[in-house]
Amino acid sequence: MPIYIYRAVDSKGKIIKGELEASGEVEVTTQLAKIGYMPISISFKSQKEASLLENLFKKTKKVRIESLVIFTRQFATIIKAAVPIIEGLGVLAEQADDLALKTALNQVTHDVEGGLSLSLAMAKHPGVFSDLYVNTVIAGESAGVLDKVLLRLAQMLEEDLQTRTNIKSALRYPIMVIIALFVAIFVLSVFVIPQFAKIYMSAGIKLPLPTQIMIFISNAFKNYWYITFPSLIFLFVLCRTFINTKKGRFWWDGQKFKLPIVGKIYIKITMLRFASMLSVLYQAGLPVLKTLDIVGMTIGNAVLTKEIQRIKGDVADGKGISGGVLESKYFPRLVGYMISVGEKSGALSLMLDSLCEYFGLEVRTTIKNLTTMIEPIMTAVLGVVVMGMALAIFLPLWNMIQVFKGSG
Repeated sequence: MPIYIYRAVDSKGKIIKGELEASGEVEVTTQLAKIGYMPISISFKSQKEASLLENLFKKTKKVRIESLVIFTRQFATIIKAAVPIIEGLGVLAEQADDLALKTALNQVTHDVEGGLSLSLAMAKHPGVFSDLYVNTVIAGESAGVLDKVLLRLAQMLEEDLQTRTNIKSALRYPIMVIIALFVAIFVLSVFVIPQFAKIYMSAGIKLPLPTQIMIFISNAFKNYWYITFPSLIFLFVLCRTFINTKKGRFWWDGQKFKLPIVGKIYIKITMLRFASMLSVLYQAGLPVLKTLDIVGMTIGNAVLTKEIQRIKGDVADGKGISGGVLESKYFPRLVGYMISVGEKSGALSLMLDSLCEYFGLEVRTTIKNLTTMIEPIMTAVLGVVVMGMALAIFLPLWNMIQVFKGSG
């Protein structure tokens, strides 16, 4: 839809400048009249200029999650206190310490003044407001419970931040071990193995498979580094690009459930998010089908979004939410049973709140025990790698000793 630049006068005589998406100048005039502005001039903005600005917004530096949590809580409080959104956004923009958030809020305030909805204004800043954030705001706007949804969103962001912090803390030791292994393999491949290889080859000894693999890695790093390193970088970029496509995102979101150890945590986090948003929207009195549409947008997983759409179809056929959830392979059976009890007893909101408490506790407990679960795996991996490197170096040496004994 075309974008128009306007200059208008508000009720206090102040000149306002802004932009609006509209089908024509008549629609721009109508939208301005609805918010109490008298247009002075309206001009068409070229698509090229709009695209350049959109690209500029997309390159905005990502905001710190802590700053976003504080803003979300403060914004929810402002809305609950019935303070006008534009005024509240302006105050929070002035108070923001995070430069990325401050810049985005100033532009959001400007766009909302110009007639854009809050969610559309936020969607122009993907580096600050994620798809989950924008879709959650859409849910609050649709249900008329923006303050409650924002408070729940702030809670989810805090839980996500705490989860990430705890996971990083638990993975610190395994990551250090993996880095040490890669450094050891690199040093052995580049500096040690080539020296042994010369000795073994001059002795005419047949090299075993582990040694051949190490020599291959050595040649790749030492003699063909100009091919090896660019290839690794290209492979990384290719994977990132694929995951950012619609098909790639769907595939990767499905794989998250299958990841060892971390997959179980991810399932519990998504179930917590599902129960949380469903509870808020159900208590707001939104129709069930509309509620499922919004929950599907805010769940943050393409596979679950498709699954929720299937459940929505079952609800439309009169099966109820629990029937579709119980048939799904992605939802734990407990979720379906709890929802079923809530539907039959008329206490669905109570059951959903119980699910939130249960999965919140499960996530915290699982992450707390993450280090204990990973240590045996890392010990086994470390043992296998060390044994492989030892075999690569000493097996040919053993063979050479046997040859010398035989010739003696």
